[in-house]
Amino acid sequence: MKALEKKLTNKIKQDPKVEILTTSSWCFPIQTIEFKYQPVKRLTMDILMKMILLSCQQAEIAEPKELSDLLLVEELFIRDLLQNLQNTGLVEKTEYYQLTARGKKQLENGIFEEAQKEEIQQLLFSSNHKDFLSGDIEQLDDFDELPDAFAYASEEPMDVDDEVIISALQENRPDSDDEEPDEKAVQTFITSIESKETIQFNDIPCMQFVIYNKEKDLLYVRVWNTLTEHWDETLEKLLTEKELLKWREEYLDGKE
Repeated sequence: MKALEKKLTNKIKQDPKVEILTTSSWCFPIQTIEFKYQPVKRLTMDILMKMILLSCQQAEIAEPKELSDLLLVEELFIRDLLQNLQNTGLVEKTEYYQLTARGKKQLENGIFEEAQKEEIQQLLFSSNHKDFLSGDIEQLDDFDELPDAFAYASEEPMDVDDEVIISALQENRPDSDDEEPDEKAVQTFITSIESKETIQFNDIPCMQFVIYNKEKDLLYVRVWNTLTEHWDETLEKLLTEKELLKWREEYLDGKE
C-alpha cells in the first residue's frame, strides 16, 4: 500500500494548486455471486423451417410423410426436423402436428431460438455501489496486510432487477468454443437466470485522499479503488455526503 500511496500522491501533486490534507486506507466488502443460466442462440429461420411451421399451422399434418410429399423434401430429413421442433417446444403432436404458443411467436418473428448448455458465471457485486464491478480479485493476494474496514461498509444482500443482472452476465459472458467470433455478442443471449448464490466475500483496499484547493476554496476527496484500478466516484460521493463538514471543521477552520 505504501508504494501505491506514493504513486497516487505524486499524481495528485502534479497540480500545484492543491494540497493533500490527509491520507488514509480502508477496505469495502465485495460479494462473489455465482449465477447459473441457460443461454439461447437466436438464428434467422431458414425457408424450410418456415414452410414446415406454416404447414403445421394451416394444414392437418399427421405424419412426416405428408409434409415430405407436400414440400418435396426427403422424409427422413423432415422427420428429423419435426423431432427437433418438438424437442425445442415449437411443435407438439396430438392427432396432428400443431404449433405451440412459443412456435407461433417464433414463426411470427422469423427467429429460431435454440437452447444451449447450462453455463455458470461469477460476478462481483458491491452493496456500497449497488452494482457489479469489474476487476481481478486474485490481485488482492499481492497485499501483505489489509487495512481496516470502511466506516460505511455495506454487506446487504444483492437487490438488483434481473434485467440488470442479465445485462452484466451478457457483457461478461465467456466465449464458447463452438461459436464463430462474430456470433458471440450478436446471436447468443441470456434470457433468464436459473439460480444465484453468494459464495464468498472479499475486502477491497482503497486509498483515500482529502484534498484542498486554496485558490478555489474547494475541499474534496479522491478514492482509489484497487479492484477497478480507477478513482471511485461512488465512494467519493458517499464520503462527501457523510464527512465534508467534519473535514472542513477539522482541517480548515483552525487555519482561518
